[in-house]
Amino acid sequence: MYELGFYLGGDGEIIIGEKRHKVQFGDIRFVPPGVFLCSTPAYHCYTVTFDFGESDTIYKNQVLDRIPTYFSTTGELRKNFEEVIRCIKTNEMTGKIRQGAILMELLASIFELFCLEKQYCDAVRHCIAYMEEHYGEPITLKTLSRISGYSEIHTLRLFRHDTGRTPHQWLTDIRIGRAREQLTLGDNTLEEIAARCGFSSDSHFKVLFKKAVGITPGTYRKSTVNQY
Repeated sequence: MYELGFYLGGDGEIIIGEKRHKVQFGDIRFVPPGVFLCSTPAYHCYTVTFDFGESDTIYKNQVLDRIPTYFSTTGELRKNFEEVIRCIKTNEMTGKIRQGAILMELLASIFELFCLEKQYCDAVRHCIAYMEEHYGEPITLKTLSRISGYSEIHTLRLFRHDTGRTPHQWLTDIRIGRAREQLTLGDNTLEEIAARCGFSSDSHFKVLFKKAVGITPGTYRKSTVNQY
C-alpha cells in the first residue's frame, strides 16, 4: 500500500527510510510499499492509503518514481486532501466512483508542484530559504538584496523570472501557511498569531488571510477545531 499524508502541523517527527523530518504545516509524505516509516507525536495530519491492484504489486511510472517521500509546501493542497477524504468516507456510489479520479488528480498536482517546479538560481533559492526561516521578522527587498548579493532591482527581476511572482507575494504565502498551522493547533489570539507570523497588524493579517483562503482566520479556526 502507498501512504499519502498532509500534515496540519505539530511538534512531532517523522522517520522515512533513514531520514528524519520535523513536522511542519503543509508538509507532505508519499511512502511507497516496503519503505520504513515511523513517527513521534504530537501532530495532526490527513492520511490516505491506496494501491494499484494486487497487494504484492508495486506500481512504477515516471510520475510516482519522481515524487519524493517527504517535502514541504505552503499548504495549497490541503483542500485536495480534504476532498479525497470526503469521498473515501461517503457511502454514496458517486463518491466511491469519484474517489479514484480525485486521488489521481491529487497525485498529478503533487507531481506538478514538486517535480515540474523550475530550477531556481542560487540567489532566488537563498532568498526563499531566508524567508522560510525568518518569516516572523520584517523582511524587505533591501534585506533580500543582501542575501542574494545583487541590487534590489536585480533581485526583484531574478525572483520574478524564476518564480513568476514577487518576493512579497511569496513571503505572504509563507506567512499565511504558518498562520494556518497556528490557528489549527494553538490557542494564541489572532493578534499574537499576526505578530508571530510577521504581519504588520491584526487587521492586515485578517484581510490577507481572507483573500488567500476565502474565509476569515476566526472562521478557519472554528472549521478546523470541528474536525477533531
